[in-house]
Amino acid sequence: MNEMEVGYIARNLFRKRLLRSKRNVFSTTGFTLMEVVVAMAILGVGLTVIIELFSGGLRLVRTSGEYTKAVNYARLKMEEMTVKPTMVEGSEEGEFDGTYRWQVDVKRVDLLPPRIETDFKPPVEFFQVKVQILWKSGTKERSTVFETYRTIKLEEEEKKG
Repeated sequence: MNEMEVGYIARNLFRKRLLRSKRNVFSTTGFTLMEVVVAMAILGVGLTVIIELFSGGLRLVRTSGEYTKAVNYARLKMEEMTVKPTMVEGSEEGEFDGTYRWQVDVKRVDLLPPRIETDFKPPVEFFQVKVQILWKSGTKERSTVFETYRTIKLEEEEKKG
């Protein structure tokens, strides 16, 4: 047998097996255009969801960092208020840096109910201290509020008066 006869026999054998299997050789060798389009659409939707989740996580990290900085500024202002030897009712405000602002409200709180008349004078004054930190985050104005109470011992002259 020469090479031509071997090639002819191989081709005939391939055709007979193909007809017996009742399959088309061209339909099983690749993907159709529709399959490729559907796969690309699914991939596009999946990637869009992953990118949205990632950007949402980055936004939350930034917001968390801003709140942490605001809490540290509030703690700093609160410590400043506790070091003062005297307290005066009223409001103060200022700025830490270009982004963060603060407001402090101090109110005197009566320890005794106002309707009961008595000669007793408490040995301390009781104050409510409220610290509010405000900052601009993107297009939103954010804020956080901290509140504490402070007692100031009355001087002997004030007790007698």
